[in-house]
Amino acid sequence: LCDEVFGEENFVAEIIWKKKNVVQNDAKYFSTDHEYLLCYTKNIINLKFNLLLRTKEQESKYSNPDNDPRGDWSSVALQAKSGKNSYQITFSNGVFWEPTEGTYPRLSKESLIKAYDQGRLWFGKTGKNKPRLKKYLSEIKEGVVSNTVWLNEIVGSTQLGKENLKTLLNANAFETPKPIDYIIKMLTLSSDPNSLILDFFSGSATTAHAVMQLNAEDEGNRKFIMVQIPEEIDPKKSKAAYDFCVNELKQEPVITTIGKERIKRAASKIKQENKSNTIDLGSKLFKIK
Repeated sequence: LCDEVFGEENFVAEIIWKKKNVVQNDAKYFSTDHEYLLCYTKNIINLKFNLLLRTKEQESKYSNPDNDPRGDWSSVALQAKSGKNSYQITFSNGVFWEPTEGTYPRLSKESLIKAYDQGRLWFGKTGKNKPRLKKYLSEIKEGVVSNTVWLNEIVGSTQLGKENLKTLLNANAFETPKPIDYIIKMLTLSSDPNSLILDFFSGSATTAHAVMQLNAEDEGNRKFIMVQIPEEIDPKKSKAAYDFCVNELKQEPVITTIGKERIKRAASKIKQENKSNTIDLGSKLFKIK
């Protein structure tokens, strides 16, 4: 269906979200703890993704044990799995190097000598180990490309999404809300500070919450459009949600009531946490009759 709507040529990636952090022992064969996020673009030729900020763990891989004036660096092996020509070399410091069997030099001989002359090779603390090529933090991209496996430790789980919404509304009003960080990661990769974000099946309005939260974090001016039919809540299937709408809010027991209230309370919470009047947290409600 997605290929029909967006075009097969505009498929970008299939992302796996590990949405659970517990095993369901009542499962018949396997405990399914993931779901798929299909990523398409309107025009693959014009697609541009943002980079993610490096984590503290990624940053920790860079250091400067030899006080290199170019700053922190990490290192990679001088051999690669593929290539054409091989060679041996003895550097002027007396260290002999050749690629291990079944591999090829990462650099041409001329480029390797140039790297040595520029102090871009690391021979270990003794200065006599097999050399490795330095990769400087200052010379690489300012961020990292996203992988296709999103762990719940990073973007949250279904349980966390449910707990966060319950805390915000003081009611167990929605069974399967997405965690905020899950949506924020999507927005971080694909939006700019002035983007218009559309969620055509908004449910509990996690996307609206995520947009406001991200704007508060990076001073963006993203706007959102949430679309949701006023689906009635069956008190037999979801008594907590029904009671929340009817008894607490004194409003119609439909999904849109929950989403509308979430947007209102999330905006108030974000405003209190940031203590700023510069963040636009307003919203309007439109009904189609």
